[in-house]
Amino acid sequence: MFNWVFGSVSGLFGKWDSACIDNHVFRLHYRISFIICLAGSLLVTSKQFVGNPINCMSEGVSGGVMDIYCWIHSTFTVPYNFGQPHPGIGPIEDGEPILHHKYYQWVVFVLSLQAAMFYIPRFLWKQSEGGVMKMLTHNLYDIQAFLDSDKRSDGVDLIAKYFRADISRAGYFLKFFFCEVLNFVNVIGQIYFTDRFLGYQFTEFGLDAVRQTEVDMKLRVDPLNKVFPKIAKCTFHKYGPSGTIMNHDGLCILPLNIINEKIYVFLWFWLVFLAAVTGVWLIYRICTMISHDLRVQIIYTRASGIIKKNVISSTLKNPDHSYLQQLGNYLLLYFITKNVSPLIMKDVFDKIAPQYYGTDDEMESLKKPANA
Repeated sequence: MFNWVFGSVSGLFGKWDSACIDNHVFRLHYRISFIICLAGSLLVTSKQFVGNPINCMSEGVSGGVMDIYCWIHSTFTVPYNFGQPHPGIGPIEDGEPILHHKYYQWVVFVLSLQAAMFYIPRFLWKQSEGGVMKMLTHNLYDIQAFLDSDKRSDGVDLIAKYFRADISRAGYFLKFFFCEVLNFVNVIGQIYFTDRFLGYQFTEFGLDAVRQTEVDMKLRVDPLNKVFPKIAKCTFHKYGPSGTIMNHDGLCILPLNIINEKIYVFLWFWLVFLAAVTGVWLIYRICTMISHDLRVQIIYTRASGIIKKNVISSTLKNPDHSYLQQLGNYLLLYFITKNVSPLIMKDVFDKIAPQYYGTDDEMESLKKPANA
């Protein structure tokens, strides 16, 4: 079952892109979250795992008709009868509220929609990036490029020419930052969207499930039954021989909810984890925007420490570029370091070092040994 569902979905992403244009947190959204939602929608539609999604019985009404009617018009439970042998099943008193369950017909569509929403920031960034990184590094990320001096030299020259070109890269950084923010907004929105979809019962869903595991089995009232009842009621209105409406009280078994509850419990923990990780990553991104030294340290670490920090610092501080353009230069170089070896990256910095635009003080600093 696991191999069938996740194998078929992960096959959509069997190969990584030839050039890396994002980061691990970004991939948690458009890869892992996309696969989770799509796999969930496949599970919901797989009858071989749960059989018929609903089975109803009522005196005087055939089973097939009752099943179709209750699936279309929804089932319901009685909230104040959750202590009964069948939680939510019991007589309805006058004025007593009932809880309708209309969502299960839409679970597959909602999960598919959520999968698409997770992929939208990736789509926007990929269109905005326009294949620049693939163009710059496609000849440099294999071992043959490292060994072939001519191929390596041509690739380094291409990067140097592009970096020194009179192109404003402020938009390059801003578009990527916007997509990272969009990832965070999307995952927060997904939590509240799911909460609305499940009748405002999702925000505490995972915590309620965890708390209930600590309660004695004999006293335990499964909170999942309130959202995903396994047995529910359904009333069928049938015309009698004289035209009088006859109400038939039906009992419906919902085996599909065994799958639904597992999907949404897992989804609750995943969305909370993803929101926390993405929030921390945004704080990190803001720190890189504020701190020049942090940007230098990141490039230095990605290049395995073989490039002097003062060379990196001077390269990122192009005096002819605005602050946002300098951020764009940093992001471009950061992605390049993720796609080529540190030794090739050293050749790149030798080509784009500040002798092309640096001040006299920067030129002198390059002659000094690195402090790191």
